[in-house]
Amino acid sequence: MARATKAVALRESLYICKKNNEMKKFLRHRFIVERLRMKPHSYEDLIRALEKSEEYCDVEPFTDRTFLRDKRDIEKIYRIKIEYNNSLKAYEITEDNDLYAQNLLEAFDVFRALQNYGNLSEMIQFEKRLPAGTEYLSPLLRAIKEKRQIKLHYYKFWDKDKEPVVRVIEPYLLKEAQRRWYILAWDVEKEALRVFGLDRIKHLDDERGVKFQHAVPKDVEHFFDDSFGAWVDNDRTQAEEVQLAFKKLPTDSPFVPNPAEYLKAMPLHSSQEVVGETDDEIVLKLHLKVTPDFIKELLSYGKQVEVLAPVHLQKKLQLR
Repeated sequence: MARATKAVALRESLYICKKNNEMKKFLRHRFIVERLRMKPHSYEDLIRALEKSEEYCDVEPFTDRTFLRDKRDIEKIYRIKIEYNNSLKAYEITEDNDLYAQNLLEAFDVFRALQNYGNLSEMIQFEKRLPAGTEYLSPLLRAIKEKRQIKLHYYKFWDKDKEPVVRVIEPYLLKEAQRRWYILAWDVEKEALRVFGLDRIKHLDDERGVKFQHAVPKDVEHFFDDSFGAWVDNDRTQAEEVQLAFKKLPTDSPFVPNPAEYLKAMPLHSSQEVVGETDDEIVLKLHLKVTPDFIKELLSYGKQVEVLAPVHLQKKLQLR
């Protein structure tokens, strides 16, 4: 009995040690990316900056070998490419435009700030919203990686007061849109691709052990490319060019800027381009599907936005 207890304790210690090592590695990655985003650094510059840093005081100094391994890991995990610039005699980031890396590092920044400074609930105000179902991210990602079916007990959006329906799915892709999470999956019963909101899941059975029975669709990672959010409507809606004019108003100021100024930094869609700007308006062009969630977004801007094209979208907004 004592031997078994010691074995359990040893496993727990090894698990904690492994987790601590993973956290230290993540911190090293965060430190390297943070410093190189500021400006190029030589290896010696990075070492000196780490020694002076209070925020990263628990990160052990890295060796040449560790740094080169971290550099490879950063490119693989976060899709941030670091290369040595011979003319500067320093390392610099040459590719850094991936939302995946940005969201991952932002989430870690929030976690680390809260971890470092304890309970500051009176000093931090989070947006009030319904649970997003993020507790299901790990089992869904595991099922995606292992190509394994999973069973959902799921409330339909318009039917939450009734009993949940059971869906067996083959999950392919997780999607975040408007602060909600969705899973794109093959619905085994319906024999069709479906999108499920994680906040509608009552509970999830991830112990089926049944491998995918349906071939993963080609280019599934591009399924949402033409969508504003998670509303796809593939059978009826095709992507088209949309042109929007945001009117400049006398009330626009640095304190109350025109919505288009925000949209320059936070585009409505990855296809967005600024195609014109005058003293009176800013014109944006997008290529996407005109779905109800996109129309709802446009309506939120009120009279400040005018649809220049297509005509059917003009009419839909006029009727609201």
